[in-house]
Amino acid sequence: MREAIIDRVRDYMERASRYFDNFEQERRRGEKEKAGEALWGVVSCLLNAFFILEKGKPASKHGVLSDFAQQFLISSFKKGEELARVYKKVEKFHANFYHAFLDKAEFEELCADILTLVERLDTALKDKLQKLEL
Repeated sequence: MREAIIDRVRDYMERASRYFDNFEQERRRGEKEKAGEALWGVVSCLLNAFFILEKGKPASKHGVLSDFAQQFLISSFKKGEELARVYKKVEKFHANFYHAFLDKAEFEELCADILTLVERLDTALKDKLQKLEL
C-alpha cells in the first residue's frame, strides 16, 4: 500500500516536471495562456501529490483540490496564508487559459509569485518523500 502511494506521488512529480518544461517553452514563445495553464498544471500536480499522501488518492474535483490547497498551505508552511493567496493567483492563470484577460505585465508579475509557490511545494514534497522512503 505504502509503495503504491509513493509511486502515485512520484507520477505526479514527474508530470509536474513535464508541465514545468511546457511552461518554460510556452513562456519563451510568448504564449501566455498556454504557459499559465502549464504552470497551473505544475501546482495542481504538486498539490495532488500532497493530497495523495494525506488521503491515499488524488483529488476528484477542482473544488476539492482548491479547498485542500487553502487548508494545506496555511497549516503546513511558514507564511502559509501568503502562499494561499498565491494559490488564488494560480487559479487566475487557469481561468486566463479560457478567457485570455491577462496582459503581459500582469502575467509576468503573477509568474514571479507562482514560481515561489512551486519552489516551496517542490522542496517540501521532496523532503516528505525522502522521509517516507527511509
